[in-house]
Amino acid sequence: MRYVKIRAKTYNEAMMNLKMEHGDDAIPISHKNVKDGGLFNTSLFARDIVELTAAIPERKNVPRIKPAQKTGFDITVGDNATAGRQAGTQKEFSGEQEAAQSSSAEILNSSIAKKAAQMTSGTEKDKSSQPVQGGNGEKDRQSFEKLEKEFHELKSMLNTLLDQKETKSHPQEKQDNENDAVMQHFREMLKNNDFNDDECQEMLGKVKRSVSSEDMKDKYKIEKSLRDLLKSKIVVSGPIEKGKKKKVLMFIGPTGVGKTTTMAKLGAIYALREGVKVSFITIDNYRIAATEQLKKYAEIMKIPIHVVIDHNSFKEVLENEPADIIMVDTSGRSHRSELKISEIKAFADASGHEIQKVLCVSANTKKVDLMDVFRSYEKINIDSVIITKVDETTFIGNVIDVADKYNKPIAYYTNGQEVPNDISVANSDSIVDMVIGKTAS
Repeated sequence: MRYVKIRAKTYNEAMMNLKMEHGDDAIPISHKNVKDGGLFNTSLFARDIVELTAAIPERKNVPRIKPAQKTGFDITVGDNATAGRQAGTQKEFSGEQEAAQSSSAEILNSSIAKKAAQMTSGTEKDKSSQPVQGGNGEKDRQSFEKLEKEFHELKSMLNTLLDQKETKSHPQEKQDNENDAVMQHFREMLKNNDFNDDECQEMLGKVKRSVSSEDMKDKYKIEKSLRDLLKSKIVVSGPIEKGKKKKVLMFIGPTGVGKTTTMAKLGAIYALREGVKVSFITIDNYRIAATEQLKKYAEIMKIPIHVVIDHNSFKEVLENEPADIIMVDTSGRSHRSELKISEIKAFADASGHEIQKVLCVSANTKKVDLMDVFRSYEKINIDSVIITKVDETTFIGNVIDVADKYNKPIAYYTNGQEVPNDISVANSDSIVDMVIGKTAS
């Protein structure tokens, strides 16, 4: 048995040259991509070629098997799928993997050489003891088939070794794929909360850095890390409480977010449950129905109500009203109307009292619109936020994120129309529950 190396532009061309030069008995063992013709013995301007290593049996006077009697050996060895996979493997493997493949090929070469030598020796003995008849001796055919079978077994062993090496060479990539599958659930959850792709990437990146690689496979540990991150974005102000001096609360926000109902809920809590003296003022002269609604609530709860139409009367009511907490209902205005927002600001500035401004925003408002709302009402110097209508949406991360961007604390959230029950003091745990999709209580 001797060995030859055939170089050509492609694997198929190398195989063709091998068959032409050494006949069908030549056994291809391995091939690899090499550089050829580099300038000054370097890789500069070198071209990529295929180097095929083959074994040539030295079998004297043994007739070559006719093409019509082939067993499929040549077709299997030159299988396009195997050749393509080996070629792809050569291009992808690093230097360490090429060394492993070369080592495996040497084992294969040595094994084939030993087996071929044994089979050739056996063939020679058969020849000396019994002449070959007609070039188709039964023992010659059996010997060749046995050699072919053992070659394919060794070739299969080599492919198994290469596959195992490839698997061990990319553990991080496989682990990353598993981690990405686990993280996909949380990515979708954040997107449902109106976080954009960059925000999702940033938040999940922080989560990945905060847990170990082993914990990245644990959905509950990832959720805990994400909850902690979300809680860090939430600031709550706690409940509004009676102070040592008269407290004035002004409820502001866009049309339809539920300012009047929210004010009535808080009024009922302070007046009926806590026994605090409460008074209502409305400066909403545009929505007659809203004013009548507030009057009805005030009548039921026995809370005094004042309707004012100008700055002077507003200031006079604030000075003369003996209540501990005065709640002011304003007209709902589009956040795009700077003039109307300026009118509300003018009432607050002309009052002569310190007024706490509470912005009411609906949880089912798109984040892009919420950004405009916060930006427009920021000129009134917002003190805190009440999130309304959380029962009308599944996620409230949109409000949380915008409030965080504007550094505004959250005081309450409302989850229904019933007065005074459907309002709760905001706390970070319950808000995070709503962000990740759990129902608010």
